[in-house]
Amino acid sequence: MSLLNELDELLCSDDDEYDRLDLFLEADALIGQLQCADVPALLALWQTRSLFWQQRYTQACGAIDGAVLRAVLTGLLQIKQVPHGVFELMSRLPPVADASPLSEALLDYAEQAWHANQERQRQIQISCWSCGLSGRLLKRLGLASWKDAGL
Repeated sequence: MSLLNELDELLCSDDDEYDRLDLFLEADALIGQLQCADVPALLALWQTRSLFWQQRYTQACGAIDGAVLRAVLTGLLQIKQVPHGVFELMSRLPPVADASPLSEALLDYAEQAWHANQERQRQIQISCWSCGLSGRLLKRLGLASWKDAGL
């Protein structure tokens, strides 16, 4: 069985079994073994799976490789109407933002989401803060501080 098939099977497990057997630990180990070459198949799978599956993936990816994480985020940004994943995975990035195209794309995504969904503004703030994009997002929003945003 391929690594991705095994991961998919774990993430699709019954709730009781997943929790009782701590399958998230096994899922985390499998995610840590993913390579950049696995990302296109992972993204294709992502689009066919439920929000619940996506949540399990983002929760279990503590051991994700940095290059794989960046590739997954880049891919998720290209998928229209991604309900889950980008902000949750941003917190896995290093806490210091760089000037990469990915950072710029994440800022664009965060800015659009900020204006589109007031209920997610706290999550957007935390996600951007955790990966070092907070100050840059504030500038884009024309705010001096998060207090000015009501947060």
